[in-house]
Amino acid sequence: MLQIPLSDADWARVQGLFPDLRSARGRPRRSDREILNAILWLQQRKEKWHRLPATFPPQQTCYLRYITWKKTGVLDQVNELLPMCDPELSTC
Repeated sequence: MLQIPLSDADWARVQGLFPDLRSARGRPRRSDREILNAILWLQQRKEKWHRLPATFPPQQTCYLRYITWKKTGVLDQVNELLPMCDPELSTC
């Protein structure tokens, strides 16, 4: 099973999928890695958004990024590169 938070090696495999959208204005953008950790945590545990622990970025921030990544196909690519299940196991 995929480890959450992502290891440096796993993050290196998917990091290139996320465009660098840092801006000099406004509130600092939350790290894509932090947001991805939250999304994967929810997927792995089949939890609802309101159950996201406070150790992750705010629920609304994570959800908005999830919607964007889902629409653009980024999450599909992440799921191809980082399988949620161990291939040696029959279930997740």
